[in-house]
Amino acid sequence: MAGGYQESKALSEKRLIAVALPLLSESEIILVQAIREELARRGDFEVMVLSGGFESLLRKIAENGEVAGVIGDFMSGVWLKSLLDHGIKVVGIGDGMTGGVGAGTSSVTTDVRMMGGEAARLLIGNGVTALAYLGPTGAPGSIRLGEAFAAACAESGREVSRCHSATGVLLKNFLRSLAKPCGLLCANDQLARRAISAAGEEGLRVPQDLAVMGVGNVRMESLHAGMPISSFELPLGEVGRLAAAAMVALLDGQGSSQETVAPLIHERESSMRSPSGVARAMAYLRSHPGTSKTAGELAILAGMSRRSFEKALRQAEGLTPGALLKQIRRKRAEELLRETTLGIGLVGRECGYDELAVFSAAFKRWTGRSPREFREDTR
Repeated sequence: MAGGYQESKALSEKRLIAVALPLLSESEIILVQAIREELARRGDFEVMVLSGGFESLLRKIAENGEVAGVIGDFMSGVWLKSLLDHGIKVVGIGDGMTGGVGAGTSSVTTDVRMMGGEAARLLIGNGVTALAYLGPTGAPGSIRLGEAFAAACAESGREVSRCHSATGVLLKNFLRSLAKPCGLLCANDQLARRAISAAGEEGLRVPQDLAVMGVGNVRMESLHAGMPISSFELPLGEVGRLAAAAMVALLDGQGSSQETVAPLIHERESSMRSPSGVARAMAYLRSHPGTSKTAGELAILAGMSRRSFEKALRQAEGLTPGALLKQIRRKRAEELLRETTLGIGLVGRECGYDELAVFSAAFKRWTGRSPREFREDTR
């Protein structure tokens, strides 16, 4: 009896953090696990996961004074205010707090502007003559991604056609109306899979007539599509760790913060209009800048002998495999330092450097500046 009382008392002394998500899919489980692990590392916290229509339940918990903080997505202004009125700290991890943070709030979001720019660069680089975006109008993330994609394409003098419906007839009519070859960015992998299916029914070849990209890096959608879908992998583990750290900072009175994390693009069959082995190997390196694969292993990916691969790469890019990887790592590092708030050590690990000192030395050789100096100079 005494043991049960002591256990109950210890549990009640933990600070309760609610994690509120509209859905709890496989990818969100990674997010929740990262939040749990980071909170456990930083103190005595209990985590409650709420999904679906969580607003009324969360408001009730808040009114009873049972929760210290909330980490959540799609936070409407009404219930966000109700949480703050009860002295509850809030960390937003979606698009509902993009207007900025205030007292008692912080945010961790994916860099949508970078995503739109990367999609434009990849699709235009694959030689498409037209560009299009498929995404719903009701979701803030979809709207922001479409705007970022259109803005990036406009910098290259390109306009973007838009479709807001994935309904069969409307989607088919939209795809039929596009100039070919066309590059299509979709707000998520499910829409990308639907676009690929509709294109096939209309006699369009993917990626020759329609190069398709999605968001989410959901393996199941590629299986249903019958081909690997090019997609942005959202760094949900990093989002979870940063969100938990931001929550602890709020609870400890350290103030608000705004963090952005960078997605990683995976180029696959659905957007790779060039069938060459060199193109496949380059796509792999861009998707895995931290790789330790040798030239021989890259040649296997390209479906070539090592000697043929190195010769073809030198003819196409004027570089050896090692020099190409360094170039890709440099571009990725510069992009992350310029566009995100990731710590310099994390940027280095993203680019294949486990030791901060090694990364800093390499970066200074590339640019003549330390990572910190480059970030300060380019912001």
